[in-house]
Amino acid sequence: MKTVSIVFASLFLSAAAYAQPMQSPLDLPIETIAAHDGGCAVLDKDFPGLRAHPMYMSFKRMSLNQIAAMSKGQITPEMLTQAQNDLAALATVHDDNVVPVAATPISATP
Repeated sequence: MKTVSIVFASLFLSAAAYAQPMQSPLDLPIETIAAHDGGCAVLDKDFPGLRAHPMYMSFKRMSLNQIAAMSKGQITPEMLTQAQNDLAALATVHDDNVVPVAATPISATP
């Protein structure tokens, strides 16, 4: 039963990917990133001191792209690229180490 659930979830997630464009992890609120497995580690590695910043409570609902625009160069494009790569790598790891495979769209013609 668990295998069927995993396959169904994989197909559902793949179908949802076709329905809407993927959102960049850099556009998610920082608190959302920090709430997921490994997200805190990525934030701490790529942006040392960010979560310990005295104003964290004020900007945690903003995205990394938003705070980068206001950082006066302290958050560089290279830092954002590294964070995006690290966060994308986290997205491929799921419960029980199962990685959903993209479903092939079903053709209307046989």
